[in-house]
Amino acid sequence: MSARDRSLSTTADGEESQLTYETVTESPIKRWALLDGDRLVIAGALAFGLYVAVIVLFLGGLFPVNDAGTVVTLYGSLVGGTLPFITIVLAINQLVLSQELGWTPDLRSRFEGMTDFQRDVEEVTNSGVSPASPAAFLNRIVTATVDRARQLPDALANDADPDRRAELERFIAALESDGETVSDALEDAEFGTFEALSAVLGHHQGNYYHAARTFRDEWDDAFDETESLEELIELLGFLAIARQTFKTLYVQHELAVLSRMLLYVGFPTLVGGGLLMLSYSRVAEAISSPWLLLPIAAGGVVLVFLPFMVLLSYTLRIATIAARTADFGPFVPRSSN
Repeated sequence: MSARDRSLSTTADGEESQLTYETVTESPIKRWALLDGDRLVIAGALAFGLYVAVIVLFLGGLFPVNDAGTVVTLYGSLVGGTLPFITIVLAINQLVLSQELGWTPDLRSRFEGMTDFQRDVEEVTNSGVSPASPAAFLNRIVTATVDRARQLPDALANDADPDRRAELERFIAALESDGETVSDALEDAEFGTFEALSAVLGHHQGNYYHAARTFRDEWDDAFDETESLEELIELLGFLAIARQTFKTLYVQHELAVLSRMLLYVGFPTLVGGGLLMLSYSRVAEAISSPWLLLPIAAGGVVLVFLPFMVLLSYTLRIATIAARTADFGPFVPRSSN
């Protein structure tokens, strides 16, 4: 669930609050198609839909399967359109490799940056050596964030405004709910997969960071001490960085998989499409019934379109992830798409 798919909550007197947000229910079908669904299954569903569309065109008299010249011309145009996929594959590989390769000073700086981040998290969470598993490391940050939030009511002054106390309780309840969801999902998630990214997609966004800073800067008279609040703000910043790291590594992995899948699908497409162009005229002469030719002609169209289906299914998820994680840092976009 994206943080941008959240609506403003209301305070006890019915006024809108700028601090906490309530989750808006998302269509499970939409989420499955955009994010959770297996990309090959999505590509297969698109291919089946295209097959049905070709049959509909045939029934409407717009796809004359007995006219070999027309069908072969269509195949030729589609096969020619698949050739640019070679350029796409090379561009994707270049993009992935550009993030992986580097000289010693750059790699050393990157490594030192990661270790410094680990030490900062260990210091704030008062823990020992961080887990080697990135998912477990992120889970530690989430757990510490929820723990610091639970300490906030004890830091409130005895004469704190009841409305502010209620607002703080709503904030803690929302953060706890997100924290439990993320922790449960991270327990068995494999780092680099979509399951790991999905655990933090749309949770612990800039809205919590904004609310915590508001508590510190505008409610200073409501707290006896702010140590736990300061640590919460710092941990929320660490969480934003860790989530973006998850996204970066996942997108690199997904682009590499997409590049490989395009090669797997593209070669049979070119070979199969070429063979259909050469043989369809003879097949049409040997088979006079249009109903027997229809599966061959429609199957040929689907075969040539397969690289497009694979590219669409993968880029759809990558683009959705990019859109839903664009709110890096303290800003909270309100777009619902």
